[in-house]
Amino acid sequence: MYGFDKRCLEGAIDLHVHCVPDYVPRYCDAIDLAKEAAEAGMRGIVIKSHLIPTIGSAQLANQIVEGTTIWGSVALNNPAGGLNPRTVIANAKAGAKEFWLPTIDAAFGYKKAAEDHWIKYYNGGGNFGRPIEYMTVTDEKGELKPEVRDIVDVCKEYNVCLASGHISPEETLEVAKYAHEIGFTQFDVTHPNIWPEYTFEKMKELTDLGATLSLGYGCTMPHNGSVHPKYLVDIVKYVGAEHCTMITDFGQTYSPSPVEGFRVFRMIMKRFGCDERELDLMMKVNPARMLALD
Repeated sequence: MYGFDKRCLEGAIDLHVHCVPDYVPRYCDAIDLAKEAAEAGMRGIVIKSHLIPTIGSAQLANQIVEGTTIWGSVALNNPAGGLNPRTVIANAKAGAKEFWLPTIDAAFGYKKAAEDHWIKYYNGGGNFGRPIEYMTVTDEKGELKPEVRDIVDVCKEYNVCLASGHISPEETLEVAKYAHEIGFTQFDVTHPNIWPEYTFEKMKELTDLGATLSLGYGCTMPHNGSVHPKYLVDIVKYVGAEHCTMITDFGQTYSPSPVEGFRVFRMIMKRFGCDERELDLMMKVNPARMLALD
């Protein structure tokens, strides 16, 4: 019933994979990643670094490897430009397809690391012994900062995906409200399944505003919280597969191959209750919509 189909990734897109070059060791570079994706029949992968744009690596991989597409992205942490609309414009013009609001420089992520959440193992490696100005996307009144509104506007103009990164659920909700207000439908809530503060009710409120939840497989790993995969299936059943994508968030040297991980992720989600229609929505249809491919 739960057979291991080696071609089950045909047409699939993973919106969140880390690769070389990066400031920490990774599983492989974009070229080898593209070769694995092409062999599995994947439509493509978005590659991510917390601190540097990945559009150059994506372009090189696409020139060398046929049969799949690697897309570049930018996480809007301080070293990559921070909450700067010009950063988004420049990289969108250069081919970036996805932008993350602050991740390791996000105030919420820093707070969770200080509370001993396993995210501390990632947050601690990016400061290099220097002080960090941790960021929020809302002001002291809880209202969206003007530059963040501008970033959402730019993402809509350039038809690219904007992801929440590691900001708080309250901040994410403010972004979702503004995205809904202007008709921007490519707002991605980054692995809400890793943060206890994202309750089912909050996730439903976000999807009701048009946001899409990217459910991360990484949190099921022993080094990342050991969350039971059934929890991810429960989220899907609660908000609906039409409002979700599946991501591995792989690329760590101690994780499996991102492509192999994606295949296993599909099998496990099926094992705990997702059907083929739901899986195809979350791995093929919805990611393509978020990247405006179809």
